[in-house]
Amino acid sequence: MAQKFTNDIEIANLEDAHGIQNALKQNLIEVKDVDKITKKHKKELEEEGFLRKEVGIEYYKDLIKDPYTDIYVAKDKKGKIIGFASIHKKKYNILKVRDVVGNLSFEDNRSKDLLLSEDTEFAYLDQISILPEYKRKGLGTSLFKKALIPINVPIVAFIVEKPLFNRASVYWHEYNGFILSAISGGEYKGKEFKFQVFIHWNKKEN
Repeated sequence: MAQKFTNDIEIANLEDAHGIQNALKQNLIEVKDVDKITKKHKKELEEEGFLRKEVGIEYYKDLIKDPYTDIYVAKDKKGKIIGFASIHKKKYNILKVRDVVGNLSFEDNRSKDLLLSEDTEFAYLDQISILPEYKRKGLGTSLFKKALIPINVPIVAFIVEKPLFNRASVYWHEYNGFILSAISGGEYKGKEFKFQVFIHWNKKEN
């Protein structure tokens, strides 16, 4: 049963950086290890969800200090971080997203214009990571809804399809109103990648 965590979600401060990194590591499979995992483990990762970005503590400290990036954290009653979501709104970061998308095929011209036109704006949902014992309880959705409140532009997310398909992430994004809008080829740490590009058009209710 889904729970409501909205009142327990807040913007991160520098003291939260280690807890954020810990939440990331709970769901991380390093790219260099993809070829080594068993078929059973691969299936488990695909269905449970994983993150592919390996970053140090300074990365999160810089994001927390960045006025154009929001990191929302959820904490338990003891103050331990049990999940987080990071959204980039800085123009430089959005341009980086456009630079790495590689060969794109689009579902429609609206998606193409959003992703490629420098005259359009969007936010980038970089990461959502939840501690395993809190998954499938609505925490990720609560984090996302909290993050949506101050955002008035569409939100873009990338989901890995190759070399390891993050099916759990696809299910979550679709559940939360994202639409598959493009496919992108690319490379990460020397390996060929394929991404599904999802867009949440972020229509505010009157």
